[in-house]
Formats: sequence, structure tokens, C-alpha cells
Amino acid sequence: MLFLFENYKSHRKTLFDNSKFRTQSIYAGLSHLDSDMTKREKWTEEDVKSLAFEEPDYFERKAGQLFSQNKGDFLCKLAKTVSAFANTGGGHILLGVRDDNTFDGMPPQEGKTSMKDWLEQTIPYLVDYSLSDFRVHTVLPAAQSSIPTGRVIIVVDVGDSSLAPHQSKRDKTYYYRCAGRSEPAPHFYLELLRQRLIHPTLKLELKGLELEDAYPTENGIFLEAMLRFRVRNVGRVAAYKWDIIPIGLYNSPDDRESDYHISLSTYPIKKRRTRSLRIDDTILPECGTDENTDLGVLLKPKSLAWDKVYAEVQTCITNIKVKYRLPTETSPGESFDFAIQEVVSTEEITKFIMAKCQDMQATS
Repeated sequence: MLFLFENYKSHRKTLFDNSKFRTQSIYAGLSHLDSDMTKREKWTEEDVKSLAFEEPDYFERKAGQLFSQNKGDFLCKLAKTVSAFANTGGGHILLGVRDDNTFDGMPPQEGKTSMKDWLEQTIPYLVDYSLSDFRVHTVLPAAQSSIPTGRVIIVVDVGDSSLAPHQSKRDKTYYYRCAGRSEPAPHFYLELLRQRLIHPTLKLELKGLELEDAYPTENGIFLEAMLRFRVRNVGRVAAYKWDIIPIGLYNSPDDRESDYHISLSTYPIKKRRTRSLRIDDTILPECGTDENTDLGVLLKPKSLAWDKVYAEVQTCITNIKVKYRLPTETSPGESFDFAIQEVVSTEEITKFIMAKCQDMQATS
């Protein structure tokens, strides 16, 4: 990644000759920015206990006692750590865990709000620019738990922010991770962070499954639908060219790959369809646009009975997950996974299919 920055070798020599270790840490941090720090779906007590005793650059422990004694001091330290991780490729913040990896826990609530919800509302505004790439988890306790009664352990996953550098609002300082600590970031490091902002950063959201048609074929029932996406530019650079590329389908029945279609040209019935064309692909920072992609599925229920169609829809549609990539004119883009059941129900699709097929039988 460093080859993107002109004269970095001369800067390195003039600015950091006095500290070889510090130089190595800075460039290790910048290199870490190339990796995609995956935010976890969940954290368990076993996950927390399995972490190394020494804190590396990608996680940090904070005792819950600090929150109970002085909430203001707690927020200052949390803002410092959030700034550091967001500026150094991401990491995990363990709340309610002492430095020796024993648990003292956090209160389960702050006022009438759960601790998880309170942190989700508080963390974005601890830094400038506001942070959006993070996730808060309440750790799942073990059967024989070491978490104190009436307390919880919280883990905050912080991603490699596209808006870095982020400044702590509490003390107006930029931080980065160095040798397992959050330290004020040198000017040179901040300049490198700012210069790396040369690619647009797009996010993809699945908003729904639009049902278009369903009809019997000699092999079963063919459902025509469209996946409705929202494309958002969450970075600072405008995206001028981009596309939504399908790269995978998961949880589908074995040997049924040929029953899924992503192109109108392979649908069993060819008919005139109107699809709007994008005149301008440009998405400015903090803006978005809607985009639809085709999805056809050949269903093979044993009969047109409700329970048979319902079971086939559940197996072949609502249980599946799809994966898409969002490349731009200068970047291969990020990959996104979506579960169909998050945007449409099995019952809704079954009702649509049954109504369409009954209408065809009535008019035949």
C-alpha cells in the first residue's frame, strides 16, 4: 500500500531516524489498513478468554470499574481507543475485562437503556468524523460463567474507517495504535491516511424482493423477481462507474444450481420487459441510488397444494443467501452477503405464486 504515497522513503528517513521501533510500528499500522477487519456476528465468553494475555494492536481491554467510578474519564479513554482503532485498520475493545483478562463486568443498563444500546448511541459521537463502521456485542456467557452476577461483558468491533483520520472529541487529538497502546498520531501518519483517500467507498444494502410473475412450466413453477438494492457512497470520493456483480449463492438445495437465473435471456418465457437504464452512474459522497437485479427461480413442488408450494419456497428461496460485489472504476470493491428471509417471508411468496397459478387455471 505504501507505494501510493510519493517520497515515503525520504519522509521515513528524515522524520523517524531517531526511533526505528516507532517507524516500524507506524508502517505496520498503515499496512494493516489494507486488510478487511471482519466484524464478528457474535462474541462468546470462550472467545474473550482465548485472546492473548498481551494486548496487540488489534484489541484492548478496559475494566468495568472505570465506568462505575468516573463515567467522564471512561468516555475519554473510550474515545481515545475508538480513534486509534478507526485510524489503524480496526480492532476490538473489550469492556468489563481487566488487564489480566479476568472479568469485573459492566452494568447491564445505563439508566433505562441497555448498555449495548447506550454504547451504540454514544460511540459514533465520541470522534470526528462520526463513526459508522462498528458493531457492539453483549458477550454470550458460558454454562459455567466467570462473568459476575448482574454484570455483562461488552465487545465493540471497530472497522477500518473510510473516513479516517478520526479525532477524539474529548481532547481534540488524533490517535493510532502503536505497540499495543493508543498514542497520539504523528503528523506524517495523518498525512498518509488522508492521501490514501483516492478510491470511492460504496456500501450495498438489500431492501427487498419484488415479485413480478409466476407461471407453470413443464418442469415446475417459474418465479420471476427482482432484488432491490440501495447503493450508498459512505466515503469522501465520488464514484463515477460502478456495478453490482453476483458472485455466489448459498444454502440452495444440492444439484439445483441450474434452477436459479440472473439473466432475463435464460427465463423460460421471453416477453417484453421494461428496465430503466442509468443515464449517470455518479454517486456523490453521502448520497445513494437504488438498483434492481433480476432473479428467477424454478420451483418444483410435488403439487400445487399450499403446503407443497410453501415447503419448496422455503427451501429454494427464503433459506438461501446471496453474495454480491460492488466494484468501482478504481477498486475491485467490497463483497456483501444477504439472507433473502430478511426482506421477504415464505408466506408472502407462496401467496403470490398460488394466486398467479390459480388465475392462469381459471382463464385456461
